[in-house]
Amino acid sequence: MKHLIIIIGSEIIINENYMRYIQEEYKKQFLELHELKFINKPDKDLPFLLEKLSKEYNHITIFSISEYYTTIAKIIATLNDDVLILENDTLVPSKASREKNSFLSSFGQCHINLLNINIEQKLPLILQNPELDYAYFCLLDIDEMSANILLNTLTTSFEIQTNSSALLDNLICIRASASQYGKLEGFLKGVFKLFAGKVFLGNDPIKFIAKKLLEKNLKISFAESCTAGLCASKLAENSGISNVFEGSLITYSNRLKNSWLGVSNDTLESVGEYSDRCIYFMLKGTFKTTNCDFALALSGVAGEADDKNTKAGTIYIGAMYKDGTFLQECIHIQGARNYTREQTCLAAYCLMLKLKPEIFFGV
Repeated sequence: MKHLIIIIGSEIIINENYMRYIQEEYKKQFLELHELKFINKPDKDLPFLLEKLSKEYNHITIFSISEYYTTIAKIIATLNDDVLILENDTLVPSKASREKNSFLSSFGQCHINLLNINIEQKLPLILQNPELDYAYFCLLDIDEMSANILLNTLTTSFEIQTNSSALLDNLICIRASASQYGKLEGFLKGVFKLFAGKVFLGNDPIKFIAKKLLEKNLKISFAESCTAGLCASKLAENSGISNVFEGSLITYSNRLKNSWLGVSNDTLESVGEYSDRCIYFMLKGTFKTTNCDFALALSGVAGEADDKNTKAGTIYIGAMYKDGTFLQECIHIQGARNYTREQTCLAAYCLMLKLKPEIFFGV
């Protein structure tokens, strides 16, 4: 199945926050962004382009500013031998299924959804209802080469095509697609049997973890230094998270590591904030301050310059459970500052999966 997003109007294209909003809503339907095309303004070639694309894609979702909506609606109606009718002060093709500011027209195997966008208002409904012939899953505690070798027998048996990407050294994301209906389900059952206790559906580990915390009513808090609240922000992207998240501590300075978390000045002066020992006491301090079941702590050099004899990209992370068990790691990330922070956040969350697999995988 091939699907495409078309964004029409520079007003949308240059608005990064609204573009993220569109992409988030789109992925709720399609799980992914497959292809994107940007058009600043419709021109005389647009009818020919849409006709061509309708023969290449199964689903085309067009987000257009109001200025161009009627023009594009006319093109879609004409291509489908349809006419426009006025409904709720909006012109829509008579054969199309529709909701407010959104309609869906079918062209044989292709479904075109046009949305009338006002960036100051809530996004209209995406009316696409795709039958997905692909799925994502993640594998923990395995490298990319080993994962693909182990999957080879299953992919051959079920005629599945896979693409993989290492989210972390020990966390692999797999996209699996099937050419025949029904084979994907059997393949996934085989995957969960083969990698029991180390596999989960989806391509967003933090979303998976948040869902499990909500299901089991387990609270989490953070002591963040170099990530400066990013872990908390990622968690807050998930609906209902207030049930398991009351707050966290951003202790960027050593003074606050000492006064808020109780990391001793002796520790900070002798081994420094970039150390396993500091992370351990940051974890302990989080439990003293918050009523949590899980605590994560992070401290390191996220910038691109070395600091206090610590190499850039050197990060210390830790996870602790309320029973006192904990895991700590020192990781090394190469990349720009914000990429390092993103990867640090992901790695810290994934420590929870290793610390308490019985909670997240039921093993």
